[in-house]
Amino acid sequence: MADYKLLTMEEVARVLGVSLKTVYRWIDAGELPVSLIGERTYRIFERDLIKFVYSRQIKKKKPK
Repeated sequence: MADYKLLTMEEVARVLGVSLKTVYRWIDAGELPVSLIGERTYRIFERDLIKFVYSRQIKKKKPK
């Protein structure tokens, strides 16, 4: 079995605590990669979701 997991849009929204509309907005903006499975079925690789979250980390500046 493969060592990756495919997530639905609903699962992504639930995991991140955002609306489904927000997930689709990120996809439309090209920020969150998505795969088309069949004619109208989309899935997001778990690894892509993790990369997406890491890319949005805010790094604190060191005090001077």
